[in-house]
Amino acid sequence: MDKKTFSTEIGGKTLTAEFSDLANQTNSSVLLRYGETIVFATVVMSKTRRDGMSFFPLVVDYEEKFYAAGAILGSRFMRREGRPSEDAILAGRVIDRTIRPLFDQSIRNEIQVVTTILSIGEDDPDIIAVNATSLAIATSDIPWGGPVSCVRVVLREIGAETQDFIVNPTYKERDGATLEITVSGKDGKINMVEAGAKELSENIAGDAMERAIKEIEKIQEFQKNIIKEIGKEKTQIGKGIFSDEEIELFKKEILPKLEGAVMSGVAGKESISLLGKEWKDAYEENFPDGNINNATEHYDLAVNDVLHDMAINHDKRADGRTFKELRDLYANAGGVSPILHGSGIFYRGGTHILSVLTLGGPSDALTENGMETKGDKRFIHHYNFPPYSAGETGRMGGANRRMIGHGALAERALSYVIPDKETFPYTIRIVSESMASNGSTSMGAVCGSTLALMDAGVPIKAPVAGIAMGLMMDITQENTENIKYKILTDTQGPEDEH
Repeated sequence: MDKKTFSTEIGGKTLTAEFSDLANQTNSSVLLRYGETIVFATVVMSKTRRDGMSFFPLVVDYEEKFYAAGAILGSRFMRREGRPSEDAILAGRVIDRTIRPLFDQSIRNEIQVVTTILSIGEDDPDIIAVNATSLAIATSDIPWGGPVSCVRVVLREIGAETQDFIVNPTYKERDGATLEITVSGKDGKINMVEAGAKELSENIAGDAMERAIKEIEKIQEFQKNIIKEIGKEKTQIGKGIFSDEEIELFKKEILPKLEGAVMSGVAGKESISLLGKEWKDAYEENFPDGNINNATEHYDLAVNDVLHDMAINHDKRADGRTFKELRDLYANAGGVSPILHGSGIFYRGGTHILSVLTLGGPSDALTENGMETKGDKRFIHHYNFPPYSAGETGRMGGANRRMIGHGALAERALSYVIPDKETFPYTIRIVSESMASNGSTSMGAVCGSTLALMDAGVPIKAPVAGIAMGLMMDITQENTENIKYKILTDTQGPEDEH
């Protein structure tokens, strides 16, 4: 076996990257150790472009193995790993959200990242998996804007003057923490953040991010040294070519109408969709043998440019609101049915949520027996996003990764105000149904769930509300220290996409 090893110190422990020919059919692979936790990350890119796709085909799989915990898990009748656990799906989403923005979104070659947990000690493998993924892609021949690094920071108790943050804490150190935040970034900037906390000041949250950035830069330096030594030359990926004639047709038929369609002053994307159909029809009529996906991508980029230009340079939003203005709110607690233990209906503009709560005894708690998580879970939040909520048809049944991710996001926000078992021994299950969607249904679920909790008489420590915020920046500026930007409150429709 050919092998090369690199090590550094992070959070008081040794981080070791091992490159070998173990998986030599991949574009690149790496085995990353941190304490007793080991993650093996691979990345493969298809050799040909998949024309006909309207999106960047990236898949991230986070594979938990029972043997990693030194145990034979599963049921008596099934001892093989099955579908991904909720922990695995959430970890995969953290990796995806970290690496996806750093790819050229016009790529149509399929790319698959697989992170396999080989051993699990006292350190959570999710953070290690993000860094392993970055190393695998960055040392491969796949074009990418990395490396990017990730750490978790925990604050157990708020100090009087200074805060004692723990970097990459163990499971035991995370238990009962006042703040837990996962941060990914590069070059002193953050590109992914996920956090949960008891109520605390903005300053403390900011200090935690600053500490994370400091540790991230150490891992970045480690990765860059490895890439410099063993990184492969990046391959050139062919892009769909848009001809001068096609561009001219767009300028003539669509561009004069584009600003009016994007900045319609009305919530939603109807006017943008109608103009998009007009462009598609005109394109197919004039270029019957052309690539409609290239045409669609050209239109989407033009919409993106208008949204950003009007927000950053003209202080305007697509639906006419100011940058700090919320859409109309409506809330109702209870009144759905006397059979339901608690319910809440919450509207924010075109986003409508129904949250329903059910109480059960201690024996109704969810028993978890996975590679990472074991024990009984007495507060559960589930989120559903049926196709009708977006005015579409589609398959029903089962929860996809998006539903699980959004449900966990709301659950985490609410978990800090749920009373302890001694105060309120009941099992609590909330189901949030997205009835109509126009931006931030997950945060609508937080608000609807709070209403349901209060309607059911659960003695929560405080009501919780959630909102989606957006950031638009002028990334074409050469002076990166004073980038022009706008922060958008309560994003909707096209803002959510772009």
